[in-house]
Amino acid sequence: MARVRKSSREKLQEKLMDVQEAIEKYEECLQRMKEEKKEYERELKALELEELIGLMNERNMSVEDVKRVIEETGQAMSA
Repeated sequence: MARVRKSSREKLQEKLMDVQEAIEKYEECLQRMKEEKKEYERELKALELEELIGLMNERNMSVEDVKRVIEETGQAMSA
């Protein structure tokens, strides 16, 4: 059986389709990684908040106490 030779145009179209498919796969992968990054950032913030609340409880501090300390520290640093 004789082979059918592909024209240069057909070869280029195939290569273009291959590249387009690869780009789509990488974009999907990138999107998944961005979503994963956001989830890790949310988890990290939740952990940091738990640590802060634990420290506040150890020191018997309210949110208002923490705000006051932060404001006082900010004023002292700017003076």
